[in-house]
Amino acid sequence: MVAAINDPVVARWTLRIPYPYRRSDGEATFRRWAQRPRTGAALPLHIVRRSDDALVGGLGLHDIDPEHLRGEVGYWLGPAFRGHGYAREAVRALCRLAHGRIGLNRLEAGVFPGNSASVAVLLANGFRREGRLRENVRKNGRPTDVLLYSRLRDDPWPPLGGPARERAGSAAPAR
Repeated sequence: MVAAINDPVVARWTLRIPYPYRRSDGEATFRRWAQRPRTGAALPLHIVRRSDDALVGGLGLHDIDPEHLRGEVGYWLGPAFRGHGYAREAVRALCRLAHGRIGLNRLEAGVFPGNSASVAVLLANGFRREGRLRENVRKNGRPTDVLLYSRLRDDPWPPLGGPARERAGSAAPAR
């Protein structure tokens, strides 16, 4: 996992993954993961290639709120695996699980402005842009905007494959 995640691009587009990512970071992550599923607040997973069990990346359902039937989707891919559809397929499977067996109605995903690859993954899975959360988080010590995307249980599923584009009327204006 350390080799797959130790990438400046992963650190750039995620909130809590540092670069360089060291073995001690991986050990701390596994300790946190070992505790979180027991609370029901998160479901951390790995993305593994079927053909050879290679670790492709990670994804998870975070901040699960059973009272309001919502959760947050997050994901990352190792450099060698980007652009092959792994994230689209994994996010779709996670959304189906979250909407189905877990019973959540609303899924959210926050994306840093400029991360067009992540936006394409979300759009390919029926997420819609709701708006821009101005200076919503601190990234590298600075207030940073986050683009908010969501999908509801009854939102239609776009075909898997083909290029994803933001549809007219589905994007909130950036402020």
